[in-house]
Amino acid sequence: MRRGLMEWDAGEIPIAVLTERIERVQRAMAVADQDALLLYTNFVRSAAVSYLTGFSPYWADGVLLVPLRGEPVFATSLSTRMASWIQSVKPIGDCVTSPAPGAILGKRLAASGIRRLGILELDHFPSGLYGDLAEALSGVEIVDGSASFAAARAHGDETELRLLAKADSIARDALDDLALDACTDVGHAVGAVERHARLHGAEEVYVAIAADLDCDRRFVRLSGSRPLGRRFAIRATVAYKGNWVRHVKSFSHDITDTAIFERADADFNHAFASSVSVGEIHFAGRHAHWLAEAAIGTRPLALVASSENPFEAAGHGPGVVLTLALTLDGVPWCGAGLARIPQ
Repeated sequence: MRRGLMEWDAGEIPIAVLTERIERVQRAMAVADQDALLLYTNFVRSAAVSYLTGFSPYWADGVLLVPLRGEPVFATSLSTRMASWIQSVKPIGDCVTSPAPGAILGKRLAASGIRRLGILELDHFPSGLYGDLAEALSGVEIVDGSASFAAARAHGDETELRLLAKADSIARDALDDLALDACTDVGHAVGAVERHARLHGAEEVYVAIAADLDCDRRFVRLSGSRPLGRRFAIRATVAYKGNWVRHVKSFSHDITDTAIFERADADFNHAFASSVSVGEIHFAGRHAHWLAEAAIGTRPLALVASSENPFEAAGHGPGVVLTLALTLDGVPWCGAGLARIPQ
């Protein structure tokens, strides 16, 4: 269950912006000859529905129906009592509740005379929901609607940029505020980062750590009294109003390492604050292992490119999280943050 504050703020996410996003999807649907588009959402696959409605589920799943014309409908298995709360944090479209949300949407679509239905990430749509839809929509062609959504999603707006920047600053400040003398073990370090992020407005935060960079640069979720190595790195993944960002910072108890890390952090922030091509990433004149992640479908942060496969991904939106790992002056360093990559 999400533990941060969830509320809709018209100043941060204007209804006009959500309306424009819906209309952009509908125009893409018209080009693809789709009469409706369904988008699934749950705790870990909330990005697409959150982008169009401002709502992120915090324990149950649901399905958003976007018709070719008119406002969307959100269907969930939550109780009727929860519908009024959902509507208060989902300011656009209707909300219906049912033990079988697929069946209720299927009946609604059948009554509308639909011919062709698109489903975002069709291969990953829950089988139970699909079965209820198929039963109600005999003779209706069901296709993958991912390309339609990606065509609309590729166009960023200033609202999304502001929210990404807010999430980015929360994650960055949580790591910058960490005092080395407070890092007596993994639990203290991870707890301090999460506490700072939540107290500064994070809707959700996941903290992972590479507890000893000299041995292993993989980030895992740990807690407790496990000791920290001489060099370690912490990754804070933060959500703010449904917009997710990762930040990574490397730490060392050696003052010489600290100077190297500070210089690398400054270079990273300078190099990737403006637009950078995915296929041409260089850092400090060295080859770096890197990952680029973005909200391109239902997942808030999905892989769109890497040093091993530097393809240009369509539909990645305005904000891409770039993660680097390399050795600087013999010292292992990791960094990550929000970067701008041309669309």
